[in-house]
Amino acid sequence: MEILLLKTDLVSWNDVEGFLRNLDSARRKSVLKKSNDSDKVNSLLSKLLLLSEIEKRTAVPYKKISFVTGAHGKPYLKNSDLFFSISHTEGAVAAAFSEGEEVGIDVERKSRRVSKGIYSRVLSEEEQKSVKNSEDFLKMWVQKEAFLKRLGIGITRDLRTISPEKSPDTAAIDCGEFIVGASGKGAEETSVLEMPLSELLDRFERAV
Repeated sequence: MEILLLKTDLVSWNDVEGFLRNLDSARRKSVLKKSNDSDKVNSLLSKLLLLSEIEKRTAVPYKKISFVTGAHGKPYLKNSDLFFSISHTEGAVAAAFSEGEEVGIDVERKSRRVSKGIYSRVLSEEEQKSVKNSEDFLKMWVQKEAFLKRLGIGITRDLRTISPEKSPDTAAIDCGEFIVGASGKGAEETSVLEMPLSELLDRFERAV
């Protein structure tokens, strides 16, 4: 299992808009329909990161990569045993890749404001009693989300019924300003590699 983290908090839409040309029409529309520039940046960069890393690992040119979806909408590569998961939050994109094993990833900014209402939707009553602060909560949350993404069922399950302690191969990884939840074989021993934005963008052409 490999995990990449791309920080985007210092990136403006003007910095990256020209790289839209590397996406097909459907993916461009998906980026442009986002309501604000920050979300557009994350949407674009998450797609570029995914395409770039799949090309790197499969040798299939990114413009020829073909996806299929599972029963609950989880994307998979067509005719490939490379599994992946991607997530983004304010200021960062995280991605996980694994050969032959399902993976799930989730990322949250430590400074995210969390209401007590969210606590009750995410945590069981016992978990709510054990949480001391928002960072404790976020660690539980990202693990639950990552585990469900790994299973490919996402929000179809009640998060309160998922216990990070009982979720195999699932961990919360401290990444400075961010917490990454990872689920997959070797998650507890996996470190997160930060990718420089320039390294990603150098792999693509920019519209003049």
